[in-house]
Amino acid sequence: MSTKSVEQQGSDTAIVAAGFRAVAHRDFPHSQCGADNLAETFLPPFQRFLINSKIIRNLGVKRHNKFTPGGYAYVLARTVFFDQVFLEAVKSGTKQIVILGAGYDSRAYRFRSLCTDCKIIELDVKTTQEEKKHCLEKADIKLPPNIKFAAINFNQQSLSEVLQDTGFDPHESSLFLWEGVSMYLDESAVDSTLQFVSNCQQKNSQIAFDYIASLSPSQAHRHYGVNTWKDTWRKFRQAEPFTYTINENQLESFLLERNLTMENHWLSEDIENRFLTIEEKRDLGKVAGWFRFVVATPIDPLIV
Repeated sequence: MSTKSVEQQGSDTAIVAAGFRAVAHRDFPHSQCGADNLAETFLPPFQRFLINSKIIRNLGVKRHNKFTPGGYAYVLARTVFFDQVFLEAVKSGTKQIVILGAGYDSRAYRFRSLCTDCKIIELDVKTTQEEKKHCLEKADIKLPPNIKFAAINFNQQSLSEVLQDTGFDPHESSLFLWEGVSMYLDESAVDSTLQFVSNCQQKNSQIAFDYIASLSPSQAHRHYGVNTWKDTWRKFRQAEPFTYTINENQLESFLLERNLTMENHWLSEDIENRFLTIEEKRDLGKVAGWFRFVVATPIDPLIV
């Protein structure tokens, strides 16, 4: 496993997530969790070759579940969740969607016919973003005219400054998708991102994100797969460590302190029940026990 940072090379974890979505599309092509028909576009040629074999796909999932139990189920449920939030925002007339740490997110391309009136802004580190654009070009996937890209290092750069050059309008209703990012940031980067969202002048805006729950050693063993995840990340993910967690019991006050109000909150069991079908749960098993989903909105200062 490479020890280079994501600023030096494309994100390994983003490729793993794209691989999971590509496998799901092969195994569950008619399911919401297998809806990402473009995920394969971003995989290296040898991975695209390997997933042609169902035997190899099954072995790959089994191997990943050995080191990151419930990770595959989690990524697929996460795809369903963020797809639903994205489509609901488009349907409700949201004018801007900002994808924070876009990785190999394909929503702007999969749903291009549904969001022609919505500006989409993808932010990520330059290495991953350039690799993504290269993959799209190689696959002859045209960039929609309503999409903008901007490179960012969330731990070092201001979100407000980066968005200035993208045409972002703080007066328009906006959705912020923050998928698989918060756990890799430092505290100041998380705070500044949430503060930027809370400062949006259009109070119909939303942020949807996932996070890792803070669990003590005595709590961790009671949550499926958590201790194994910790061991795996310590041994093999030095370049992309988990650095940030949130106390789930204090989430509402955590958000209020940042001028956000919690709209919805899903624990790992809720994620399984809400975003995976019975058939998928039977095939995929449990979701890793420390992941959570949240939807929050800025607080209107006139009603505080």
